[in-house]
Amino acid sequence: MNKPSLNGASNLSKNGINQSFKDTKDNLSNYISILRANMLPIIVITLASIIITLVYVFNAKDIYKSNSTIKINRPQGSVLSSSLIPEFQDFITDRYISNEIEVLKSYKIREKVAENMIDTFKINQDKDKFFYLFNHSDNDNNSLVSVPALTDILSSIVKIDQKRGLDVVDIVVESPSKYEAMLVANLYATVYQSFSLELSREELTTLTRYLNEEKENKFKDLAKAELDLEEYQKKGGLILLDAQVKNLVENISQLEAQKNAANIELSSKEKEYNSLNTEIARIDPTLVDFMKGKIDESYISEVQSKIAELESKRDIEASIPQDDKLRQKTLDEYNRKIDPLKRTLEEKIQVLQTSLYSNTPEDRRIVAQKLLEANVGVQSYRTKVNTLSKLLSRYEDQFSKLPTQSIEYAKLERNRKATEKLYLILEEKYQEAKINERIKLGTILVIAPSVLASKPSKPNRTLIVFLGVMLGLAASIGFAFARNYFDHTVKSPDEIENKGISVLSWIPAIDELKGGGMSEFIVANKPKSPPSEAFKALRTRLQYAKLEETPIKTILLTSSVPSEGKTTISLNVAGSLAQMDKKVLLLDCDLRKPRIHNVFETDRFPGLSDYLFSNASLDEITRKTKLENLSVITSGTIPPNPSELLASKQMKEFLDKMKGIYDFIVIDSPPYISVTDAEILFRITDGTILVLRAGKTPSDAFFRTCEKLMKLDAHNFLGVVFNNFSYKSAYGYYYNYYYYYSKPDEKPKSSGIKLSSDN
Repeated sequence: MNKPSLNGASNLSKNGINQSFKDTKDNLSNYISILRANMLPIIVITLASIIITLVYVFNAKDIYKSNSTIKINRPQGSVLSSSLIPEFQDFITDRYISNEIEVLKSYKIREKVAENMIDTFKINQDKDKFFYLFNHSDNDNNSLVSVPALTDILSSIVKIDQKRGLDVVDIVVESPSKYEAMLVANLYATVYQSFSLELSREELTTLTRYLNEEKENKFKDLAKAELDLEEYQKKGGLILLDAQVKNLVENISQLEAQKNAANIELSSKEKEYNSLNTEIARIDPTLVDFMKGKIDESYISEVQSKIAELESKRDIEASIPQDDKLRQKTLDEYNRKIDPLKRTLEEKIQVLQTSLYSNTPEDRRIVAQKLLEANVGVQSYRTKVNTLSKLLSRYEDQFSKLPTQSIEYAKLERNRKATEKLYLILEEKYQEAKINERIKLGTILVIAPSVLASKPSKPNRTLIVFLGVMLGLAASIGFAFARNYFDHTVKSPDEIENKGISVLSWIPAIDELKGGGMSEFIVANKPKSPPSEAFKALRTRLQYAKLEETPIKTILLTSSVPSEGKTTISLNVAGSLAQMDKKVLLLDCDLRKPRIHNVFETDRFPGLSDYLFSNASLDEITRKTKLENLSVITSGTIPPNPSELLASKQMKEFLDKMKGIYDFIVIDSPPYISVTDAEILFRITDGTILVLRAGKTPSDAFFRTCEKLMKLDAHNFLGVVFNNFSYKSAYGYYYNYYYYYSKPDEKPKSSGIKLSSDN
């Protein structure tokens, strides 16, 4: 068994690498060719982008940025809440700050800032320090904008964001005036701080006023109770109560004081609850019923009732012993029973909060949370009042059984003590409220006031110019590739050769074609020009296109679609062959839209069709030219059936006869796809050239024509001539060498070629 050759494997690997490198190089070459072919639009688009960018940069105003930083603290609890059910934490942090940010963005705050800005200008009177304060839409830039207009402007120049994970908010302001940016940022902070302080103090002020009114009323009640007791003693004399009655009166008065205090707190909570209830019922009426159902399901009221009962008993029994140790022991025993109930209550409220949050839309959670707290507070105090009422009724039964003589005095003493205890409770709450109101600093703290900006924050002119250049390049290159993608024409010989189709020659663009007529005869008019050299190269390749015993004599030129320049190619191919001292005939077989007679500025008839119909002789249709060895036969009278005429026996006999007279017969024919004339001529000629116009011929039509010609007779298909090809766009690197080498030293003299008839 032969072992595989290592050298063979190495060669395969090397060939694979070389092929991969070649493919990469070809792809890169294609990309460069696309860019080179679209160099003009690339330059125009890039320059336009740069100009637009520069105009924007030079006309853009400098924008200054200033920011002030504030810290938002958690809101403090009210005085009455100190004796409520155990504190439970709500979900404040991010939600509360988000709520405050919305307040900051509100119209009311912006309006207040706008008013302060205008007031500051009236004091300052320095127009250079302000921009948005003036109406720039009018011809008179000195007129101040209105407060509503300035309020709307502030919403677009002020940005308010929370620092992630912190209770800190940045107020960022942008303005063409550095002073105005600083002023607005600081005004926002101070206005919001004042607004928050007033709002937070409003609750305490209302509470203080309420407590003061209740305290004054109870003070009057206390004075009246003491007066009634004093008058009773004067009338009936001093009555001494025994220890048991004193204890009973003490307990009843304490319970009444606690009940009255609970009623006051219940009244306060009910007002808060009713206010929130009205607010949320307007937003979502179903939420109130949902919350009540959840509270009933959680059995919160039962736990609250047990806590209230134990706390009432604790307070009563703790007031009996005179010894402090015994009193503390009583408190500790009751607290051990109360603490587990409080934890249970906290857990139930926590579960209720979670359920409430999961079933409440995000924008309503804050109000729902407050409503829940108020509802729980109402339930707590209502339960406490009911519990105290039950305990009080028990003592009332005992009180009613006192001796008749003592009962009236005991009632007066009981009323005095109860009123006195309630008054002391209200006095304590009132003093606490006053202190809290005075020391209330609000929840907003300005931790970093805004300062004047040292330099503009935008525009970043260097970056904008760079981006403008990059955007222009990207847009222009994108345009080039998009244009190439949607351009389904054949643009370079490489596209043809990659398909295995032979390219005989490529003819550069001929400027003289714009003039028409004899100017198209470039090999005669400018024999040393680059197009003439290309035709000479084509002539050479035609001679060796088919190596056979019988040389090529009849050469057919056709194209896939009209207007590809096949008549010009036919004319110059015939002229270049005639310059080799060969006898050449240029035959116009386009019997539908002939053009050879226009090029030579002669009559179309008599011509080929007239000869085939025996209406003219060969001498009559053959026209000599001033270019030696070149003769021309025009199409003649346009027949009704060109295809049948070209396929006739007379046409074949005519070509055979011409082969005996001329060395080469160059035939110009109609487009291959349009009609069948070219296919008929293809079958009776020695070789066929397919003419293609760069950047104009649709690739699908061209390759379909090539495929049909190959199927008919691949041997007869000589190859493709690439017409109107730009060396510079496709092979720019080699263009200079090509142009330098092929450029004539001097302009050729006019040949002055004209036709003459043998007749």
